[in-house]
Amino acid sequence: MKILLSMIIMLFLSSCAQNDSQTDASVAEETVAETSLNEEETNTIPVEAYVVKKDKVEEKLPFTAILKPLHSVDIVSEATGKVIKINKELGSSVSKNEILAIIDDVVAKSNYEQAKAQVLTTKNNLKIAELNLKSDKQLFENSDISQLEYNNSELTVKTAEANHLAALANQNFMQKQFQDTRLVSPIKGVVARKFVELGSMVNPSMTVYRVVDLTVLKLEVGVPQSFISNIEIGGEAEVTITALKNKIYLGFVKYISPQADETTGAFMTEIHVKNTVDKIIKAGMSSKVNLVLKSKDKQLIIPNHALITKNGEKYIYKIVKNIAKLVPVTTGDSYGSNAVIEKGLAEGDTIVVVGMKNLGIETKVWIETINNK
Repeated sequence: MKILLSMIIMLFLSSCAQNDSQTDASVAEETVAETSLNEEETNTIPVEAYVVKKDKVEEKLPFTAILKPLHSVDIVSEATGKVIKINKELGSSVSKNEILAIIDDVVAKSNYEQAKAQVLTTKNNLKIAELNLKSDKQLFENSDISQLEYNNSELTVKTAEANHLAALANQNFMQKQFQDTRLVSPIKGVVARKFVELGSMVNPSMTVYRVVDLTVLKLEVGVPQSFISNIEIGGEAEVTITALKNKIYLGFVKYISPQADETTGAFMTEIHVKNTVDKIIKAGMSSKVNLVLKSKDKQLIIPNHALITKNGEKYIYKIVKNIAKLVPVTTGDSYGSNAVIEKGLAEGDTIVVVGMKNLGIETKVWIETINNK
């Protein structure tokens, strides 16, 4: 009985030892497998990627500029005299050819009326001379008057014609002097400056009014030569006006100088901004201008931060079958946060845009996100 009990105990101990050995082997295998997986995950770098595509790129070139009226006219007196009537005050709306003020016109009007009378007199004298010539021609043909008398009739007509032309010229001159007593606006707009009052004396070449047209305002900016090829007539500009609570208005390129400024080397560009119905935009307001520069054709573009510079050369990480490879590229112009790629990439290629600092020449990666914005 004791012998049988001893055999059972030995068999139990042997079984426990075997189970412990199998358990240790299983744990060891699991540990090796887990270690291999961790090593593989450690060698695979997470990155953010970007799929290369062609697109029209744009950049906003900033300037500061002062809004100016598209049309501004200084009305200058061409007459001498006292202002006897004021029709328009500062801020008044003005129509084209409307009279702003009147200078004393008594003498000018009198001279003009006399000139018109002289024209009528010379016109009548000419008509009489022509009738006399017609009559003398018949008499001469009938030999009732001499050749000399007929020639004198012809000369009388020519003298009458000359007198009439001189009277017309004098009338035009007197009419101009009379009209100069009327200070007239050549454009439609608003009175921006008024330099005379009732009773003021004015002289020729004296500025009396300034009229501005605020329907459209203009901005003048100097575009550097490196950007001039990316702007065109009709191009857009965002105009932020400080005095109007930084409200943004849309402007358009209306004129580009064909010649660069000799001092700055920039090309003067004129941008037009249409005013509101109530003319809320005023001349002289300062503004911030973002001139939109656009490429003419679709180009291969990538974010600037995807580029790596080494020894003066530019590279990117191109992902092929989960392997990020460092490849050289040739870049063109930059537009804001984008760069144009001329060589080294094709449309549809996937590149690394975040996580480059952890990569070598060729590194296995896994893509966390693909960002095409």
